[in-house]
Amino acid sequence: MKVQLIANLSANGELILAAQSDAYQAPQEVAGMGFAKALECGNIIMGRTTYQMFAPMMKDVLKNLEVVVISSEDMDADVYTAKNAEDAVSYLEKKGFEKACVDGGTMTYNLFLESGLADELFFNLFPVVINGGGSMETAQGKVLEYRLAEAKSHGDIAMLHYIKK
Repeated sequence: MKVQLIANLSANGELILAAQSDAYQAPQEVAGMGFAKALECGNIIMGRTTYQMFAPMMKDVLKNLEVVVISSEDMDADVYTAKNAEDAVSYLEKKGFEKACVDGGTMTYNLFLESGLADELFFNLFPVVINGGGSMETAQGKVLEYRLAEAKSHGDIAMLHYIKK
């Protein structure tokens, strides 16, 4: 299974999180890339906090996806609750999916990076400097290498696609 990680980043490398929307509003056509990728894959993997934030306002989109929430506590009956990244991928593989779409938040991104499961990275790089967005990290001493597959722009926003080496 190919695992695609989709994230919005600031110019200083911080993740731009939905919780920061009061401070910065990313253009919808670019910020919504995660949900567009999820629709392509037919599924979406999110952490509990991200799911709880988006579920009420994104019901129409989420009902068309196989939703996996990574959490230590059981979630809604209409989503699969995975305990870790490997469990999420295994569940989607058993359901017949060829790609998995990881779309937030910080802890979920890091679980996939630490486990080495992120095959592709899709980043929107926004021309803002922020604080408090968190960062993507691997396990201590672990290095993951990717190569640039595509770079394009949308106004001042760089849209980057990396593939694992």
